[in-house]
Amino acid sequence: MTQLGEEYLLIRQFKNGDHHSFKVLYQKYAPKLYGFSRKYLNSDEDAEEIVQEIFLRIWEKRENVDESQSFSSYIFQAAKHRIFNGFRKKVNEQAYLDFVVYANDASSNFTDMEVEYQEIKSKAEAVISAMPPKRQEIFRLSREQGLKNKEIAEKLQISIKTVENQMSQALKFLREELMDYQTFMLVFLLTHIQL
Repeated sequence: MTQLGEEYLLIRQFKNGDHHSFKVLYQKYAPKLYGFSRKYLNSDEDAEEIVQEIFLRIWEKRENVDESQSFSSYIFQAAKHRIFNGFRKKVNEQAYLDFVVYANDASSNFTDMEVEYQEIKSKAEAVISAMPPKRQEIFRLSREQGLKNKEIAEKLQISIKTVENQMSQALKFLREELMDYQTFMLVFLLTHIQL
């Protein structure tokens, strides 16, 4: 039996609840999936979490797996999607752009998303520049230099409460000015922008 035929058989068996077949697929693909995820996440823990999540989800929804499609493509597409969602929540701009470049290289169509991201970034910069000088300074110290509220307060010799109020006003202003853009991009910019 060919390798493709063996995999097809394994997938059919695991779809019927066969634990051994699932274990064989896991042992074959988990290390590759881990390596792929680790390359873009720079975290052993996060990469391992993705592998576990994907295989758990595959097991739970095994009846939906299409055995006529490449299992490898299926799990790597799931990993790309999971990594992208993770980037929306917690990574910096450079890591996001690295992933967009990778996704484009992998013949995925993220070009429109990258263009939209750049548009939002430009609009956000214009909005930030329109803030009162002190609020803008506080916002940039937080987002560009990564300073905590206490550090900003000490640097500018103002109270932490003032810093918190100014950051709150800055984020409110950004939300109002950028409300026409897709929510997930707005959340990404408001929480991780480093202009």
